[in-house]
Amino acid sequence: MVVLYRVIGREVVGRGRYGRYIVEFRRKWPIGVRNIYLVGEFTSLYPGYMKLRRIGGEGVLRLKLWPGTYGYGFQLDKRFGDVKDPDNDEEICIWIPFNPENRTCLSKLVVERPEDPLKDIYHMEDQPEFLHRYMDRVIIRLKASEDIETLYIDLDGEKWKHSIVYDVGGYRVYEYHVEPRKVLSYRFWIKYRDKVLIYGDEGVSEYSSYISIPLKEIRGIDKPSWYMGTIYYQIFVDSFENGDPSNDPPNMISRAAPREYGYWGGDLRGIIKRFNYLKDLGIETIYLTPIFKATSYHRYDTIDYKSIDPYLGDMNDLSELINIVHDNGMHIVLDITMHHTNPCNELFVKALSTGDPRYRDMFVFLDDPNRELIDRILKYIASKLCKSRMIYSDPYFKDRKPFYETFFHVWLMAKFNHDNPGVLEYFKDITKYWVEKGVDGFRIDVAMGIHYAWIRQYYYWVKTRYPEFLILGELSEHPRIYLEYYDSAMDYYWRKIILEYFVYRRIDLDEMVEELNELYTSLPYYKAISLYNLLGSHDTVRIRRLVADKRILRILYILQYILPGSPVIYYGDEIGMDGGRDPDNRRPMIWDRELWDWDIYNYIRELIKIYKEYEAVRHGFYELKNIDGRILYIHRWLNDEHVYTYINTSDKNIEPIPKETRVEEVKILLKSRKASIEDGRIVVEPYGYLILSTK
Repeated sequence: MVVLYRVIGREVVGRGRYGRYIVEFRRKWPIGVRNIYLVGEFTSLYPGYMKLRRIGGEGVLRLKLWPGTYGYGFQLDKRFGDVKDPDNDEEICIWIPFNPENRTCLSKLVVERPEDPLKDIYHMEDQPEFLHRYMDRVIIRLKASEDIETLYIDLDGEKWKHSIVYDVGGYRVYEYHVEPRKVLSYRFWIKYRDKVLIYGDEGVSEYSSYISIPLKEIRGIDKPSWYMGTIYYQIFVDSFENGDPSNDPPNMISRAAPREYGYWGGDLRGIIKRFNYLKDLGIETIYLTPIFKATSYHRYDTIDYKSIDPYLGDMNDLSELINIVHDNGMHIVLDITMHHTNPCNELFVKALSTGDPRYRDMFVFLDDPNRELIDRILKYIASKLCKSRMIYSDPYFKDRKPFYETFFHVWLMAKFNHDNPGVLEYFKDITKYWVEKGVDGFRIDVAMGIHYAWIRQYYYWVKTRYPEFLILGELSEHPRIYLEYYDSAMDYYWRKIILEYFVYRRIDLDEMVEELNELYTSLPYYKAISLYNLLGSHDTVRIRRLVADKRILRILYILQYILPGSPVIYYGDEIGMDGGRDPDNRRPMIWDRELWDWDIYNYIRELIKIYKEYEAVRHGFYELKNIDGRILYIHRWLNDEHVYTYINTSDKNIEPIPKETRVEEVKILLKSRKASIEDGRIVVEPYGYLILSTK
């Protein structure tokens, strides 16, 4: 068997410290193929984020990977067929983060851990997951084989004990919270087989030099930005509220449950009408699915990025909404498709009708279609209102795939060519336009399919000009892959971990704790608290459908508001709305209060109240433990404020457990019916919970 990946070395940090492994991927370049995309667990499972560069008759790419076992594959020109490496017979089947009830099988890649534990120790001061500033502290982390015991950190001759230790799948991550100084000089004292050694700039030795770095070179924050720990409310605009019947679309659907595909009639005036509802709920940031002119009710096939879809209202309506939002100290985020656009977009029309390379190279054309095909498409996009959805009723297109790269072979979603600098300039101009209108950020659709080099350029451009403008990506895999180029990620990976334990029961509590620890310790705190922690979205089955037991549902909501990240409400979840797969997960919002689940609504209100009152759960540090195999213990703290959460994750009665905090005076913030503190011991019934504070 010929395996077209190989481990060719390791990166070296400082003067001898080992880092990640360098893995080279190679694949023969088939005739007629324009792009070969690498997909996998260490990059996006959706093609586009990374692709092989052609050298002669081969595609080549090198990546730096941590030890582990991964699934990977190749996609040719986004054909969405078999993606396995044709020269690798070994496979691995994985649960998909975006859709964790489904599995996909990929080719297997193994990066072995070093046999010598002294070569399995990691600290990389140029990576913020290992070293970053967080408000009035500098966070230093050391990741070491569990065979190694870290004794303390030597900081300019001072001994500092670790603040916390995380168990992470065969490793321990030691975390130190130290006071900032102009230059940090430090090394780690470790113990291996009864021998005390030093891990410093040269690596492990009996006497190793200090690692030194000026404070100004350490990435981090002095104070959190508005999106770090904000409370989101996602509105699928067509389904929220019809505030202006005069702009209703023709041929509106009539069946709300299960929802039909098509327009219901929600609009911007409807959001204005219901704004006080959002304010009373405690929302801080409103995220709107696309509002630009498009040919579908979901509007992810944008035609004009500087317009308002006439079925939603006009620019005056949006300006009024933005003003109301800002007057109430809130923020507004718009959804935008930078991955693809509608063929009715003027750029694509010019590319197709003129063949001008300036426009044609803005997209990824795979072949040259015949004149008949071009004329048929132009016929649909020529009308003033752009009736291009008629493509789906034409039998000519039924069995044909687009001759240009798209989103999942959808004719009405033509992929941009992100190798073309003109695409970057195009979206810079669009961003500037909306910043000046008062928009506070973008949620970028299919962000996991945009090439990393393009999004890096775009992100750096935005942050140098509009540092508080949020760049939130729809990113389905581990956030660590992407967050150098995004402020936040729709954390489907977090959702997958939670659901795997509480819903699908594929992992035990220890595994869930270790996976969450791995997630959070792979990010600096300012990125961890920015994560868009969702239980549902317009692309998932409603959480109320997935979780029939309301006791478990309450626990999931606790995790949203107590674990690090920004909690998210998908419209209607707060009143217990039901819904299956798309489009049924986009049912019209229920405004008849007699049909609400008031128990869930009031419960979420209580969690929001706690979240707003306690800075420790919005911006604080984090500790997670498994106690006795069933109790999940979460400790969040910041300065002198501490919040402790105990959750019985099982259906069993558990003997009272000792209270983790030594503070005798604690306040009960939220509890299940039978949870209590008795003689300094915690009592929590099956699927019960107890949230305490020392404030």
